[in-house]
Amino acid sequence: MIQAAAQIRTIPVDEDFILIMRAAQLCNPFLDALGEVTLANGPLTPLAASVLNWNASIFRPLIQSVLLDVLERAAEGGSFEITTIDCQLDASLPTSVRLQSRDAGKRLVQGLLAPRGDRLIERYRNAVLTGNSPGHLAVIHALRAAVFHLPPRVLIASYLLQEGIGAGLDDREIGRFLLGGVCAAIDLESSHG
Repeated sequence: MIQAAAQIRTIPVDEDFILIMRAAQLCNPFLDALGEVTLANGPLTPLAASVLNWNASIFRPLIQSVLLDVLERAAEGGSFEITTIDCQLDASLPTSVRLQSRDAGKRLVQGLLAPRGDRLIERYRNAVLTGNSPGHLAVIHALRAAVFHLPPRVLIASYLLQEGIGAGLDDREIGRFLLGGVCAAIDLESSHG
């Protein structure tokens, strides 16, 4: 999506956003080619309602915990556990977004080799490519965040930015609804422990 690349350049550049954008690019170098993943910006529903519904039904209960769990398991070197988390996410995502999440994750996994010497991502990549793991975008995003030692809040913000770009949100919408809304409201201590 060329439009997504144009949107990236129009987002205000402050230090926090530059960090989040850089983190998103490290986790997914193909941001400019990303389409809708799990967040949809439909023409019939106001954006605020779409984001609130998505946050309440998909992001908070399913994806946020996956991001944090994968980051934790990656620190422990648990490739089997990460595949299990991926399969659990697959079973819990609504059909309407499950395939989009898988497709986006598989494109990322197929397009990138694991960083040299990173056996965890290589094992996960092989599991996805052989059909033993669904390959959801949230899982590979968190695995790449672990490689670059991104803290949990930056991981979550970069994933939200990625979802916003994929949904075709503009800079103000991403800043207001995702980074300033969803991400700002996250209390990592009480949501994951």
